[in-house]
Amino acid sequence: MNILALDVGTSSIKAAVLNTAEPTALATPVEGLAQVPYTIDYPQPDGAEVSAEHLWNAVDQAARRAIALAPKSRWPIEGVGLSCLMPALVLLDQADRVLSPIWIHLDRRSRAIARQLWTEQGEEFLQTIGNRPLPGGVSALCYAQQVRESPQLRQQVRHYLHANGWLALKLTGERAFDRGNACFTGLFDTMTQQQWSPRWCAYFEVEPQWLPRVVCGTTTLGGLRAEIAADWGLPSGLPVKLGTADTSSAMLAAGMQSGDLLHSVGTTQVLATFVAQPKPDPRRLTRLLGVGDSFIYVAHNPVGGAALGWLHQLAFRDQTKEEFFSKTISLAWQRRTEVRLAPPFLGGDRL
Repeated sequence: MNILALDVGTSSIKAAVLNTAEPTALATPVEGLAQVPYTIDYPQPDGAEVSAEHLWNAVDQAARRAIALAPKSRWPIEGVGLSCLMPALVLLDQADRVLSPIWIHLDRRSRAIARQLWTEQGEEFLQTIGNRPLPGGVSALCYAQQVRESPQLRQQVRHYLHANGWLALKLTGERAFDRGNACFTGLFDTMTQQQWSPRWCAYFEVEPQWLPRVVCGTTTLGGLRAEIAADWGLPSGLPVKLGTADTSSAMLAAGMQSGDLLHSVGTTQVLATFVAQPKPDPRRLTRLLGVGDSFIYVAHNPVGGAALGWLHQLAFRDQTKEEFFSKTISLAWQRRTEVRLAPPFLGGDRL
């Protein structure tokens, strides 16, 4: 089976037609990879957001390029699947119009709200949600901050989604949360009932009817809408999978088992592992994988690709990105230094 795979990362969209018939071909594009960057906006020092229009345009372009790379006569596409950064809050009105920019996981504007919640209700939150109230890690905090800045917003909201759910809505007309993303809303009883929490919905003043059903990431949410299919040159009604978080997708693609450890280096660095008997801890994230019933532990180090990009802009702007990352970084490995960073990170670690 050939699927159009859409990987929505922190700074770009990657798309490819994948042949899933052979396990060894699971992550191998049949004809090539299409990559389209998009812009993250920083409206203030703690802010990190993406225009919904720009995100969709990047997804649209990447999909078209990937489809063009794989001739339909040789690689007929039979489905569409998503892997997506999270959390990334998308608020919609009654007509499914996006009400505000998409606040992504790098945003820290809700730091004050997170600290207040941790002081007042921290242990209860941790034991039910599975994570501390983290700026950039719990989307309900982003919602609370947006309402604090624009009180009229609450009167306009009718639907509360994350980015993969919104993209699936664009593709199929159907709404849902996968289990992994639900765990990062701050509104889902991860450690107890595994359903939307009346307690935390009331705390954040999120109406339960705004929240759609929570399903496994492998769920076929619906068929590809006719207008999107026509634009992409695909048959209408192709099954579209909701998908789940990018870290979870990497764990699945790697065929990870209990006892394995994933180390992923992207905009940030991520460590993740399966856990049989999850126990929340302030020093890590505890959530459902998003596919099936497995739990995972996740930890972050903000010094990743973003730190190297910052260094390039700060001190090596006379070099192209290709020269900096392929030559300068390689030469740096050959040098020794006595310098130690205190604290040992350059970015805003949400933990």
